[in-house]
Amino acid sequence: MNFTSDVIVLLTDFGIEDPYVGMMKGVILSICPKVKVIDLTHSVRSFDIEHGAFVLYVSYKYFPRGAIFVCVVDPGVGSSRRPIAILTNNYIFIGPDNGLMTMAAEDDGIKKVFLIENQKLFRVPVSRSFHGRDIFAPIAAHIACGIPIELIGREIDQNTLVRLERGRYIRKIKENCIELKILTIDKFGNIVLSSSVKDILDMLEVGLNYTVTIYSKCRSHNAVIGEVFSVYPEGTLVLYENSFWLAELAVNKGSAKHLLCAEPGDTVLICR
Repeated sequence: MNFTSDVIVLLTDFGIEDPYVGMMKGVILSICPKVKVIDLTHSVRSFDIEHGAFVLYVSYKYFPRGAIFVCVVDPGVGSSRRPIAILTNNYIFIGPDNGLMTMAAEDDGIKKVFLIENQKLFRVPVSRSFHGRDIFAPIAAHIACGIPIELIGREIDQNTLVRLERGRYIRKIKENCIELKILTIDKFGNIVLSSSVKDILDMLEVGLNYTVTIYSKCRSHNAVIGEVFSVYPEGTLVLYENSFWLAELAVNKGSAKHLLCAEPGDTVLICR
C-alpha cells in the first residue's frame, strides 16, 4: 500500500532545551525534503505515557487527513517493547507499543498494525536510547515519500497492542458527591477532569449557575458551574466545558492548580 503525506506531526516529552527534536527533524528532511514537519508538543510530562496518550487523543483529528504522527514518550526505549506503525482510517501513528498511540488510533479506527523491523530503513548506527531519531523518524519519512508501509515489517494482530485505561472516569461516592480524576493541568493552571460537564450535572442533579464544593487532597473551595470562566469576577473558581468537551476547573486570571494544590493523577470530589 503506497501512502504519501505532506505532513509529519511530532509529539514527544523531549522539551525544547536539548537538540533531540532538531535531530529528528533533520533526519526526516534528509530523507523526505518535501514534507512539512509540525510540532504538536514536546512538553508531555517526562515518562508520562498516559499524558502523551491524552494529548494525542484530543489533538489528532485536527490535522489533515493523511498526516503521519511520530510519537515518542518512551521510557522503555531499548527494552523488549515493540516499535510499531498503526494504519488507521485517516492517519498513520508511529512509535512505541506502550499504549501511547492506541487510544487515538482506535478512535479513528485501526485498519492494520505493522512491526517496524526493516533495518534497511533505519538511520545507522541505531542508538539503543534514541529510537525517535534512528527508527521512528526515518520510517515516517520513508512512508511520507511513498515507500509502501508493508515494507517496514510484518503485520501483527491489533489485539496484541498495549492499551491504557481510558481517561473517562466518574464515580458516585454518596448521594451528593462524585469522584473524578485529574487528567492533566495546563500552563494556566486549568484542571482537566475525567468526565463531561453533562455527566457531572446529571449525577449531582444540578445545573448552570449552581455552586458546588471541590475537595482536593489538601483543601476545599466552592466553584460555580458556568459556560466559561471569563464572565465571572477575577479569582472565581469555575467548572465548565473545555475545548476537549471535558469538564475543567479554572480560575479567572488565576490558577486552579494553586488554589486547590492539585496535581495530575489526583482525584477530586465534587459535592453539591
